[in-house]
Amino acid sequence: MNTTTYYTKEHKQLPGFGLLALGVSLLAYIFCKANVVEHSACYIGYLLLISGAVQIMVGIHGQKQGHRYAAGTFLPFGMFWLSLIGYEVFPRLGYGESPSTMATFSYLSLWALFVAILFLRSFRQGLSMQYLYGTMMVCLMSLSLDQLREGQIFLTIGCIFGLCSALIAMYMAIVQFGDSRVMR
Repeated sequence: MNTTTYYTKEHKQLPGFGLLALGVSLLAYIFCKANVVEHSACYIGYLLLISGAVQIMVGIHGQKQGHRYAAGTFLPFGMFWLSLIGYEVFPRLGYGESPSTMATFSYLSLWALFVAILFLRSFRQGLSMQYLYGTMMVCLMSLSLDQLREGQIFLTIGCIFGLCSALIAMYMAIVQFGDSRVMR
């Protein structure tokens, strides 16, 4: 059963900001993994830092407003993007060593499991949430499997699904900015 709740203009836009930050984070991470842009790792780090901080702030505000699902989603995702700075960006900048392939595989697999739980929970919500979490789950699992294989097939699959989930998150954010009611 879907319940609609009406928010004030300021409260309505907060999940939209979180979804927009999630889309930016996904794009930055996919571009980092696929080496699409030849920019410095600092740019990717800044994008992950800012969008992770926005997601954490949206999660904290959602917790204060009593929206447990927003808090339970945006807080962990914000922490995930901030932790990826240590995994991906710092070694590229020369601060520390890259984690082993097994550590990266385990880390991404656990986050894929977390997104799988969100995907199962999304069957109570709209179809767009199912698409978002489904594509994110396939993206993270493919990127984790890429750590174990020599070929580029899992990296390609992960990047394609990551790009799809980033576009879905941005679309959902745009819809929430323009809609007068938000589905919970």
